[in-house]
Amino acid sequence: MPPPRAILLAGDYYHNPEYAFEGVGSAILGEGLELHCTTDYATLGADTLADAVMLVILRDGIECADGEDAPSVAWMRPEQEEAIERFVTGGGAFLALHNAGWGYPWQGAYRRTLGGYYIGHPPLRRFSVEVVNTTHPVTAGVEDYEIEDEQHWLHWDYDRVTPLLVSRGPDGRQSVSGWAHTHGKGRVVYLPHGHTLEAIRHPMFQTMLRNAIRWSLRRIA
Repeated sequence: MPPPRAILLAGDYYHNPEYAFEGVGSAILGEGLELHCTTDYATLGADTLADAVMLVILRDGIECADGEDAPSVAWMRPEQEEAIERFVTGGGAFLALHNAGWGYPWQGAYRRTLGGYYIGHPPLRRFSVEVVNTTHPVTAGVEDYEIEDEQHWLHWDYDRVTPLLVSRGPDGRQSVSGWAHTHGKGRVVYLPHGHTLEAIRHPMFQTMLRNAIRWSLRRIA
């Protein structure tokens, strides 16, 4: 039997896909999954998800085909939103990383599946991250840490998801910074980092990545 298959969609105008393919992809492969890496958002749909057990996204929901000074366009179509939600509610695993809430439809199937959305971020800087849920399997072995990355400010559906982390910048501004929840028969994890390869390689983030893969695939309770 072939190994279970994961799809990793990464890369956009602001994010180098190779960072995700290397730093996140190695964690996925390390858990014994077959990995399909792609930058082609247009191919994401019911057909491509049909034989997958996990979807991972590290890219914006907007496309800047003509540069950052030109108008950007949202790429995710309603049928893609619905395909992702059906995939998860049917038992699939969804791992949303870094900017997977930025520029996506904020009402509807994708938002219901993700459990929150992006508000903004300051420039790349060093900030601290506190583990606020030490008993969840995704944070097992993770201690409070500092990291240099984009500190994303996020809204989260407090009545549906379990917050795992809180980030705090040098200016004192803080935000929920990672959560997990079930959606139908599937499991969803959002983790905060990923703008640079160095951030993806941070030991605490790598620990959470491996935990999140196992938990979302129900390999651990």
